Amino acid sequence: MWNRLHDKYSACNGYRVVGVDSDEKSISLGRDICRKEGVNPEILSDDDITGLDVVADVIIVSEVFEHINSKALDDVLKTLYFKLKPGGLLLVTVPNGFGWFELESFLWHKLLIGRLLEVLRITFLAERIKQLLFGRYVDSPYPSTLSSSPHVQRFTLNSIRTQLQKHGFQIIESQGSVLFCGPFSNLLFTGIDPVMRLNIWLGSKLPKIAAAFYIAARKI
Repeated sequence: MWNRLHDKYSACNGYRVVGVDSDEKSISLGRDICRKEGVNPEILSDDDITGLDVVADVIIVSEVFEHINSKALDDVLKTLYFKLKPGGLLLVTVPNGFGWFELESFLWHKLLIGRLLEVLRITFLAERIKQLLFGRYVDSPYPSTLSSSPHVQRFTLNSIRTQLQKHGFQIIESQGSVLFCGPFSNLLFTGIDPVMRLNIWLGSKLPKIAAAFYIAARKI
């Protein structure tokens, strides 16, 4: 379900697309990317979704809920339900708040191990060795966001499913992303295709402990 519905070029395929984000700098970057890709930049807006005059067939909420506190999340989910047509789809991605990424981030950023590796140029050497052995790998030419908004919520697969069901959504499908994720995993494994494929396979087989969750839900 998720892979069939998710298409980064959907705005070019006959769909009417509206993108919203509260961060003005990220919207500005997104508009620049749209221009480069030949997509109308006006599909992106820094308006609040509550002010949009739209009732959608599909709403995608990617890496958003973890930035919203519990009280506000209830209001957001009510709005999303209201903005969907009957039978409409809500596609959600959230990180596992108790997963591998959190551990790696703590070690890299809080304990400053990442900074030490950078100062010792170990990160540079690791990237250089991977390039020599496996070729240059570019995950994305653009950052996913320019916002520094911290995570204020932590989800498990069960807790995010429960939240959606509580607000009137029927879970159609849920799956894990990759198993291992974070600055160490990125340094060691990103760009090594067999390892990346294995990581995806492990995440799909062990969704409850995957680094992030993908959920498709229907308004009922």
